[in-house]
Amino acid sequence: MNFEAFDCVVIGSGPAGLMAANILEKNNLNYLLLDKNNFAGRKLLITGGKRCNVTNIYNPKEFIDELKFKHRRFLYSTLSKYGTQEILEFFNENNVELALEKKYQYFPKSSKSSDILNALLENIDQRKILLNTTVTDITKENNSFIIETNQKDYITRNVILATGSKSYPKTGSTGDGIIFSKNLGHSFTPFYPAETHVYSEQVKKDKEFLQGISLLDCEVTIKGEKKAYSGGVIFTHFGLSGPLIQNISELIYFNLQNNETELLIRLTTKNITEILEYFEAKENQKARVIRIVEKLTIKRLARFILKISNIDETKLVANISKKEKQTLIENLLRFTVKIDRVENISNSFVNGGGIKTSEVNPKTMESKLVDGLFFAGELLDIHGPIGGFNITMALSTGYTAASSIRRKDNA
Repeated sequence: MNFEAFDCVVIGSGPAGLMAANILEKNNLNYLLLDKNNFAGRKLLITGGKRCNVTNIYNPKEFIDELKFKHRRFLYSTLSKYGTQEILEFFNENNVELALEKKYQYFPKSSKSSDILNALLENIDQRKILLNTTVTDITKENNSFIIETNQKDYITRNVILATGSKSYPKTGSTGDGIIFSKNLGHSFTPFYPAETHVYSEQVKKDKEFLQGISLLDCEVTIKGEKKAYSGGVIFTHFGLSGPLIQNISELIYFNLQNNETELLIRLTTKNITEILEYFEAKENQKARVIRIVEKLTIKRLARFILKISNIDETKLVANISKKEKQTLIENLLRFTVKIDRVENISNSFVNGGGIKTSEVNPKTMESKLVDGLFFAGELLDIHGPIGGFNITMALSTGYTAASSIRRKDNA
């Protein structure tokens, strides 16, 4: 059979695939970028509430220190070649002004994710992007790959798989890359939800008190564990969300696999000594207890805390019993929320899991098992917290994979 031949075929037009195409274009390689969607970068457009937190301020060491997975050192080489600073330079060169928010996150100043996508598309020959093209199979024959699609078949010396995970499958992330990789001999960790919200029937039951309450500076511990996590928490109509909950959602997911899971939430920034001082202060003895609790936490929570502590809100502080005081303090410092489940992988902002990095060369993103097979982005078993980490990893690994093909071919 006669196939149209290429130096490289990139599968997937997310940030990893688009960055790879930029490098292949720059290096004058004969390539194709295939995507099943009817336009490129579909998932990229909805990230960060359609604002796209594209990167952050961290150097490679700082960046890696923020990650949770055990094999995070895998990323050191690629981030050292193409990390946050290089990403900032790329968008500056492509006339996208970025703005720093919360002292560490970069967004397009326009707050439009389309600006990020357009910059990634700007220097790619659009004739090399084939949309509405679904890859159905990849096989290796001698030193080449046969790429079968719903349109036609292609032959290539190199393949970059940048197909993503199973997060938001309507955008094309359906786990195809895992199937192709498995058929080529690779192993993987099943995808699991990360960076998402959690469900709690307990919170749902008390939503009239809790729904919409936002704690900007909160501390949460998974019951049975010692480590406490800090950040923002939002009580919703279904459970809990907010940056802190999203950050620890994968830990909650794993805990739920073997245990009933409860979160201990600190509802006040005061410590136990400071709380007791409020209740023991002479000038507060004739105050109604709700007025004191309102000073210890946000007003909307005060009535709820007294309700679950079985204390009449009109009671004077002087008449609060020692037992009531202990219960109240416990609920302020260790409010317990039972978690029923974590959002599924399809609706999670990010998925953990993917191709095992032990089978991938960290300096090139090439498979250690199959010459000419490269991986980039969320298909790899790499992921990070909210804050520009995941797009940075996608851009970095896409860059490294495509750059490695050039070096190999010129060797």
